[in-house]
Amino acid sequence: MPSKENVIAFSEAEEGKTDELKLELRKEEKKTKAPIAMYKIILIFIGIFLISSGVAVGLARLIYIKFEGGLQSYTDWIAIMFLTLGGMAVTVGGASGVWGGQRKIPIRMVSPSDASVIGKGLIVTGYIIEDCLDNEIEFTIYDKDKEPIYEALLPITEDHLFYSKLDDVLDDVKKSTNVYIEAWMVSTKSKRLRFMVREKKYENLNIYKKGFKVGMVYFFPLVYRDFTDKIKAIFDPKRKEKGMIENVKINKDRTTNIFYPSKDTDDPFVPFSFKKVAEMRQNAIFFDIKRRRRLQYSLLLFIMSALYFIYPLIFYLAFN
Repeated sequence: MPSKENVIAFSEAEEGKTDELKLELRKEEKKTKAPIAMYKIILIFIGIFLISSGVAVGLARLIYIKFEGGLQSYTDWIAIMFLTLGGMAVTVGGASGVWGGQRKIPIRMVSPSDASVIGKGLIVTGYIIEDCLDNEIEFTIYDKDKEPIYEALLPITEDHLFYSKLDDVLDDVKKSTNVYIEAWMVSTKSKRLRFMVREKKYENLNIYKKGFKVGMVYFFPLVYRDFTDKIKAIFDPKRKEKGMIENVKINKDRTTNIFYPSKDTDDPFVPFSFKKVAEMRQNAIFFDIKRRRRLQYSLLLFIMSALYFIYPLIFYLAFN
């Protein structure tokens, strides 16, 4: 059965008709496993270091025997192997660090609508993957001329979701028109260092650390980052959203229960429910954690490269 919250939200649902409300999945919202604990990752890196070091020593021995000691000494070959491994670790660590710094925005809106066509009674919903200031989202709907026609502060639920029902918001619209829906938040986790900010603009920023002031200018303030997400849709005033009906049409011959959708990985659309949005949020969090860990992987690789360089450094200092 639908949850009580969903039933109330779609209390004007028209019975006896197939529901067409759907959510579009995005790449970062696909089903993903929970990230591995960090201590396990450290153990994996230690294992890689020990095994690769053993392989390098063994390979150095084989090369030394192959050339019967004529080219380099055994210790020389070990140093060469470790220098090679260290160089590879530095290269991979640098590439990993660059990619790991590219963050996705920590707010996502999803449109429970068919082909981005919406009508009266629609719920526009979304989620956050970082805590935001004041625990609320600034929600705005713009008309085709980018003029705001609806503004609201939406509270964040316990599931870190936000939603708004477009009941009487667009009553004045008489024919189909393009609308732009925007959600805006200020993250408490993501921060950005600004080089220089004028005093007039500084007063409107969300400041984490003030920096220092010279005359009418602030230098190096640290501010909370703000993020937005937007969706574009066509509003049809004659369309009535039908809400949470049990069966959802897949094609002309098949329907599926809305609470147990088919597992068709090629279909980017899934039936709408608040539970599904919460699942999408959890998957997005896992995806974001794994991606941000690239910076930690980079640090571990640089530490590993330093360990690889210890033997060649000692060898050089001892014999030169």
